[in-house]
Amino acid sequence: MQKLKFVDVHVHGFLKPTDEKRFKNNIQTLIRQGLEKIIITALPYHNFEYQLKLSLSPQNIHPAIGKDNVDETILLTGWIKRYGFQQIVVPFFDVRFLTEKIREKIISCKELGFMGIKGAFIPEPDRILDIQGIPQALGISIDSYCQIQQEIYRCAYELNLPLLYHINLSQYFDWAYKFLQRFPNLKVNIPHLGYSLRRIVDILNRFENTYTDPAFLISLLRKNNQRYLNFINNYHKRIMMGSDAIISNPTKEIISYVNYFAHLSMPDHVKNTILRENAYTFLSLAT
Repeated sequence: MQKLKFVDVHVHGFLKPTDEKRFKNNIQTLIRQGLEKIIITALPYHNFEYQLKLSLSPQNIHPAIGKDNVDETILLTGWIKRYGFQQIVVPFFDVRFLTEKIREKIISCKELGFMGIKGAFIPEPDRILDIQGIPQALGISIDSYCQIQQEIYRCAYELNLPLLYHINLSQYFDWAYKFLQRFPNLKVNIPHLGYSLRRIVDILNRFENTYTDPAFLISLLRKNNQRYLNFINNYHKRIMMGSDAIISNPTKEIISYVNYFAHLSMPDHVKNTILRENAYTFLSLAT
């Protein structure tokens, strides 16, 4: 089979200074396997206790969580420049734990070279991820947290930055719908199919600038349930390839998604649309 070109729109940094060599080697390995671009999210400095960081992270991510607090945005942009990955790595600023100076910090990261925003709406403990609610962990009210989310959406829209936004549509569909109505021209990727195939279909049917990715759902996809295959076929122009991988982990996790779409019994143009073309549209880049 011919090597397929691909873009991964959903990769986490969770970077530590000791990850530099793995970062470089993994990007180079992925390029050899067909990678064109990769969105990597990075957190700014947060003065968090190690146990607090663990309580806000799914169990599978715990091995990647460092005990020391670092500014991942500085590490990521520095490594991109050092290894000449400017045309490959698309950095997204992870704002999920910001509580103040939202606009100022987003503008600062945009000036640093960040090309998008990563957010998450987790207003209460999440049973699927088995993590704390963000406002409870940060000691703020849910009302304040929702106002922060509104500011994130507004900044993304006004600064023309695409938004990768985690939200469980089975629980918070009305909240998402309200914000997408307010910012219909904002390009938003709701990952994990929004944890609800029915609800993500409702969103995609209503908002033409909204996309989704199947990150973290590879085991579900491999079951080849006809309902999901029909969804992929019908909405292939709004589905992007996202893995939810950590960039310092082995690259096989990312490649598993490439291989899944590569082997689907669908026309090559459908595969190409999902594997790369939609990502370029989401990022407002020429193919």
